Amino acid sequence: MSNTKKIIIIFIFLGLLSGCGFKKTEQYQSLIHLQKISIDGDARISYKIKNNLQFISNKDAQNKYNITINLTQKKRDKIKNNTGRVTRYTMTVNAELSLEDDANQETVVQSFSESANYYVASNHSETINNEKKAIKTIIQGISEKMKKFIVNAVRN
Repeated sequence: MSNTKKIIIIFIFLGLLSGCGFKKTEQYQSLIHLQKISIDGDARISYKIKNNLQFISNKDAQNKYNITINLTQKKRDKIKNNTGRVTRYTMTVNAELSLEDDANQETVVQSFSESANYYVASNHSETINNEKKAIKTIIQGISEKMKKFIVNAVRN
């Protein structure tokens, strides 16, 4: 093989490595240690939100915070057909986050809300799956909003 082919192969290989999808996490992650995360509400939603929030926590950080979250979940009819049967539901999750600085006992409170619609399917199991997908979308949205809020509150 000639030298030019070797050089081309090396550049292609390096190009593939650089496009691997590695994404740097938040640069302020090292500033935050979430000591205690207590969540009141649905156990499944609470567990997933807690796990999502722990991604921004660093045990070696000097700034220590306690988080309290109160969750409320509502499911209501969105659309009914001519016969009065529900064809679409709206799931809404409201969360009130209280971020307490462990050092100086300052508390910041913020409310978050996220909602999603899902359709009633012909099978009950499909309807349950649609509801789970809606809840998953809601959890992801609320978690992202909370993470951004916490990082901004710590930064300021």
